[in-house]
Amino acid sequence: MQQQSHSGANRVALNVTGAALLLALAKAAVGFTTGSLAVLSSALDSGGDVLASFMNFIFLSIAAKPPDEDHQFGHGKAEHLAALLQGVIILTGGVLLAIRAIERIRTPAPIDASLAAIGTMVGSIIATTFVTTYLKKNAARSESVALSSDALHYTTDVASNLATIVALILVRRTGNPLFDSILGISVACWIGWNSLYLIWTAAGDLMDPALPEEEIDQIVRAIERADPAVVNYRELRTRRAAGVRFVEFELCIDSNVTFEKAHDLTELVKARIREVLPRVVVTVHAEPVHGSEQADAGDSRLMIE
Repeated sequence: MQQQSHSGANRVALNVTGAALLLALAKAAVGFTTGSLAVLSSALDSGGDVLASFMNFIFLSIAAKPPDEDHQFGHGKAEHLAALLQGVIILTGGVLLAIRAIERIRTPAPIDASLAAIGTMVGSIIATTFVTTYLKKNAARSESVALSSDALHYTTDVASNLATIVALILVRRTGNPLFDSILGISVACWIGWNSLYLIWTAAGDLMDPALPEEEIDQIVRAIERADPAVVNYRELRTRRAAGVRFVEFELCIDSNVTFEKAHDLTELVKARIREVLPRVVVTVHAEPVHGSEQADAGDSRLMIE
């Protein structure tokens, strides 16, 4: 189950890498043909996108590996490392954009506002928008944080290219190159904010936080509604690695039921949890509870001895 999810995301990352490579080559061809520095610069940026998406592919390939002796819970955390790397790449791009914009303010330089440059940027936005939509759709389907982060990466490219088009049009109409710097700084700030949020989220995911409260409530309801012989639960622990949820707890079962019945109840609870949560690995330890202990049973979603 885990490997199927990651391998699907893996193929998506490889497809995006190919699309980014084609886009970079197309920009480079137009840039060399027209001599446009703006288009060649954009081609260089797209080359960075190719590298970032290929790194995503590598990390997702690692995440798709099955559990082994050294990684018994699988390699899903590689997805969070990929998201962290994407955040750093996006932040670096935003910082470089801001530096370049500030330098343009200090030392104004001619801006290539040719129709070839504008047309190439428009084509780049259309192509990148398709790539972003493709990434978002597959990220939602596979719950892949790596694909989500790559989608944000390409979203920042769309925003940057839109700002570039607006700047080129304004420069072409007014002859004032300052518009390029102003829009560049604005986009850099937006990119910086989103990249810092992505880095914070990816770093938090690596710390094994519990599942969201609404998902924990679904788990609790699945346990409580399973069977009257299920008395309570203890030491509920949850975490998430990429798109896979891990749930562990002790299931308190009336001691009057047979061993076989207790086993069946345990399997029933696990099945109920799998019904309400996708991509979940459930580990349950059945514990017999006597009548006196039942009276003391309460909400024990986090009771750690």
